[in-house]
Amino acid sequence: MGIGVTCSLVAAGCGGGRAGRAGTATTTAPATSLATTDPPSTSVDVSDTSGPDTTAIAITTPQSSDGSYASVISAQSLDNPAFDSFETDITGLMQKAGLPGASLLVVQHGQVVEQEAWMDYTLDTQVFIASGSKWLSAATIMTLVDDGTIDLDVPISTYVPKLGGPNVKAITFRQLLSFTSGLADSDRIPCTNDASYTLQRCAGELVTAGVVHPPGAVFRYGSQHLIVAAAIAEIVTGVPFAELFQQRIARPLGMANTQFVQVGDLRRENVDFPNPAGTGRSTLGDYGRFLEMIYHDGVAPDGTRILEAATVAEMQSNQIKDAEYGTAAAFRVADESPYGLGEWLDWTRPDGSALVISSDGSFGFRPWIDKQNDLFGVYLIEDIDSGFVEGDPTAPPDTGQVHTSGNWIFEMVAEALGNPLPKVKYPDR
Repeated sequence: MGIGVTCSLVAAGCGGGRAGRAGTATTTAPATSLATTDPPSTSVDVSDTSGPDTTAIAITTPQSSDGSYASVISAQSLDNPAFDSFETDITGLMQKAGLPGASLLVVQHGQVVEQEAWMDYTLDTQVFIASGSKWLSAATIMTLVDDGTIDLDVPISTYVPKLGGPNVKAITFRQLLSFTSGLADSDRIPCTNDASYTLQRCAGELVTAGVVHPPGAVFRYGSQHLIVAAAIAEIVTGVPFAELFQQRIARPLGMANTQFVQVGDLRRENVDFPNPAGTGRSTLGDYGRFLEMIYHDGVAPDGTRILEAATVAEMQSNQIKDAEYGTAAAFRVADESPYGLGEWLDWTRPDGSALVISSDGSFGFRPWIDKQNDLFGVYLIEDIDSGFVEGDPTAPPDTGQVHTSGNWIFEMVAEALGNPLPKVKYPDR
């Protein structure tokens, strides 16, 4: 049965794009007219090696001819002595900060080498992953690129014709997913934290506000870009974004404990305004299943292709090298950390290609892939104003708080495995 597409991002009709995979139609708030003009623009101020083998469980079988493989993600704990020092350090930090616990999953060379939950946490503990949501949302939208529903490099007005002024019309999905769209910062648009809105209605207000610089000119880390991208994804597929993520990513990967919740109303069952950049919840193993798919170049354990291999590679490539560096967490601005499509490039090789990629959250959640050590990992905590989380763009200056999460997690894991990450993060500069 066909799906009736609801278009509430504009007052008159939707255009462009082919229908996506089957799903349920979305019910939206009244249409928002976007036939506006833009406000004036303003300025905004190594070679791969592998570490030594370590004790492992759940060893994979070789990938079969149809692309399938045995997932190593399980509910079995593994206390690897190589991580005893890590455990001591982290549990000490949790106690100092008054936090209930933490957990860590590390998969190296296709084998689980560490999976533990400490203090009051279990392997099933679910937390808010904040900006860890961005990786999931970008992957969801990129499935629409893979199947031809949308194009990364055509104006978004192709899909929603009456978007307002010419600068907004010219924005592309590539610019939305790389945070170079030029849209005003989300904290300047009140609807972005208002549970009474729908995703499409708030996206309408974002595009009505126009741009603060030409699309593609400046990197500005924030929710605004993905809110608009996800709203258009709803329009072209006729499927609410929270459900689209379930159809495209979560269910095929068995991520039964991962979902998006409503902006400003976390208990609401009818999720019609998930923040694709920040209201995800997940568990250690669930996010591990997502990373396992990325590690296998976009293929799920049963052989289902979730993303094309070339798409995975494109998401991991620096998309902002020609843009001015605008807003992000303080250490990101200081480093001018490269950004791909929904993910950070935290270390690069001398040729500029990704060595470590991640999508850290403001409450401390940190998933990453370390290509030097042939591993992926998930560090799971939920630190809301108890300690200092490096990477939280809204955090006050560090005034001696307990540091509970940061990119030093990646360094500690690499050191535990005997192959430290390079001292210079970006040798191509």
